[in-house]
Amino acid sequence: MAKKKNGEITNTLFAKEQILRSKSINYSRDVLSILLEEEKTYSLDEVNDLVKKFKERKVK
Repeated sequence: MAKKKNGEITNTLFAKEQILRSKSINYSRDVLSILLEEEKTYSLDEVNDLVKKFKERKVK
């Protein structure tokens, strides 16, 4: 979700708990809880990228 602030576009950032409770994110809560750090905030684009990379990784 981008917002305009003083003519600049900024991304809204969410905490791990907010993302896990979100009803609009359709990823597994287990995957998200592994990938996301407690003290960090994420944009929706970052979450999508992290999950995409996680799903594309090669299993050893």
